[in-house]
Amino acid sequence: MLEVEARWLRARLAELGDEELTPLLNLGSSDLEFRTVVQPWIDREVFAPLRARGTTVVHSDLKALPGVDIAADALGEEGLARLQAVGARALLCCNMLEHVTDRAALARRCAALVPSGGVLIVTVPHSYPYHPDPIDTYYRPDPQDMSRELFPELRCIRAEVVDGPTYAPELLRRPWLLVRDLRNWPGLKDSPSGTAGSRLRWLFRPYRVSCAVLRRE
Repeated sequence: MLEVEARWLRARLAELGDEELTPLLNLGSSDLEFRTVVQPWIDREVFAPLRARGTTVVHSDLKALPGVDIAADALGEEGLARLQAVGARALLCCNMLEHVTDRAALARRCAALVPSGGVLIVTVPHSYPYHPDPIDTYYRPDPQDMSRELFPELRCIRAEVVDGPTYAPELLRRPWLLVRDLRNWPGLKDSPSGTAGSRLRWLFRPYRVSCAVLRRE
């Protein structure tokens, strides 16, 4: 998750009332170390403000690791049942849709977890290098198209592309990464777009994220 993306999420969550947020289900949460150490802005910008509000947050991921409250596969019936038992009023699905082979199926499961009046917040890369975890289908949608195609039963109340930094500041901080980037140039063989793997293509153009807030009426 980009830091600018985390700040966008903080702003959108701040616009919701307490009764709209609790409990909040964070799908594809990763573990506590990732949220607080590897990408500390996730906890600082998104979850620390929610804790301060007294919001109940349930973190869910495939792997049972520290900081994961429910280890479950949302695409499986047992996993879906466990997630439905949370009774979430709001859901986060951030940077998951590009990492699954059947994003339509994942979208249907996410929508199934949204109750009447509930909110789903989705983010996915719009312009970003190939990054398998464990795969990357190179799904890079426009947020309006994503909302319309994957979540037709939900009303999109906000959709926008958020600009992040370029690769240049990171390369200045860690210049040794240039060796990796030159090795990958002109691209990774297993990248769906051929030349998408090299971050040098984002040296002077920003990373961008498609973000959407959807509600079930």
